[in-house]
Amino acid sequence: MLESSLHIATVRGIRIGVHYTWLIIFFLLSSSLLTFFQESHPEWTTVTAMAVATVTTLLFFLSIILHELGHSLVAIARGIRVNAITLFIFGGVAQTERESPTAATEFWIAIAGPVVSICLAGLFYMLEIWLAPLGDTVTEACSWLARINFILAIFNMIPGFPLDGGRVFRAIIWMLTGNAMKGMNWAVFGGKMFAYFLMIMGMFSVLTTGMLINGLWFIGIGWFLLNAAEASGRAYVLGHLGKGVTVKNVMQVDLPTVEGRVSVYDWVHDDVLVSNQRAYMVTEQGRYSGLVTLSDTNKVPHDQWSGLPVHEVMTPLRHLYTVKTTSSISDVMALMQQYSLNQVPVIEAGHIVGWIDRQRLLTVMQVHGEVAE
Repeated sequence: MLESSLHIATVRGIRIGVHYTWLIIFFLLSSSLLTFFQESHPEWTTVTAMAVATVTTLLFFLSIILHELGHSLVAIARGIRVNAITLFIFGGVAQTERESPTAATEFWIAIAGPVVSICLAGLFYMLEIWLAPLGDTVTEACSWLARINFILAIFNMIPGFPLDGGRVFRAIIWMLTGNAMKGMNWAVFGGKMFAYFLMIMGMFSVLTTGMLINGLWFIGIGWFLLNAAEASGRAYVLGHLGKGVTVKNVMQVDLPTVEGRVSVYDWVHDDVLVSNQRAYMVTEQGRYSGLVTLSDTNKVPHDQWSGLPVHEVMTPLRHLYTVKTTSSISDVMALMQQYSLNQVPVIEAGHIVGWIDRQRLLTVMQVHGEVAE
C-alpha cells in the first residue's frame, strides 16, 4: 500500500501518504455530505453546500490522520519505530516496524487513537458553540465533525481485530493470561464475529429496505475486516513461530550465478528461460559483485540486450540488503515486506554464503504454521 500512495507530509519522521483508493471514499463522502447539507439547509446555494461539504470531508480525514498519529506517537515514545501512515478507502493505517513487546505497550498504543478521536469530538463540539456567531455553515460542519469523531471512537473500540478495540482486548487478555498468542486468538475471533455481523446487516438492509448502496457498504466493510482479521492472525502466528527458526536452517546455499560480462540477452535466453529462475548472483573475477533479476532487464529496451553486459543492470553488492545466518526468518520476512524484496543474500564472516527467497520463506513459515496447528 505504501508503494502506491502519494506522499503528502512527514511528521516526526513518519511518512504520511494517500492511497489512490482514498479518492473513492473522498468522492462518496463529500457527495453524501453535499446531499445532507442541501436537504438540511435548502436556503444554501449549491456553491455554499459544496464548499462546506468539501471542507468538512477534508477535516474528517485530517481527524483520521490525527487518530493514527495518536497511535504512532505513543508507539515511538515506547521505542517502536513507525514508518508511515496511509489513508485509504476504509480509513487510515499506521505501518510500524515491529509488534509491541509487552501487553502494556500494546494497550497504550491501541487506546491512544480512540482517545484522540474523543478529544477531537469534544473540540469540535466546543467550536460549534464558540463559533455560532459566524453562521450555520460553520456550526453545521463542526456539529457533524463532533458526531463523526465520537462515532469513530466508539466503532474503533469494538473488541475485534484489526480495530483498536481488538488490540485493547488482545492486550487485556495478554495481561490476564501472560499469553500473547491467546490474546491474539481471542481478538481475531472477535473481529471475525463483528465482520460477519456487518455483512449480515448489509444483506438484511438490501433485502428489506432496498438501500443497495448502504447495504453494499456494510458488506464491503465487513469483508475488509474479515480478511484483515484472518490475515493479521496468520501473520502473527507465523511471525512468532518464525522467531525460533534461523536463516541458516532454511537458506539456499547453491546459488545460481552468471558472469557479469555475459550479455543480458544471453543470460535471459540461456539461463533464465531454461531454469525458470528469475534471479541470479553476478560474479566477476570469481567474487560476487551483485544481484540481477528479470525485473532489472526492464530498464533497457530488448533491442539493446545483446550488447549490454549483465553487470550494467544488476544491483551492486553494496546496495543489497543482507541478513546474517543467525537472523530469524520472521526478521527476514519483515525486511522483505518493508523494502519489497524477493531475495535477500545471507552474510557470514563478511562473505555471502547463500540467500533466502520470498517463496521459500513463505513455504517454510506455512509448514511450521501447519505443524503448530
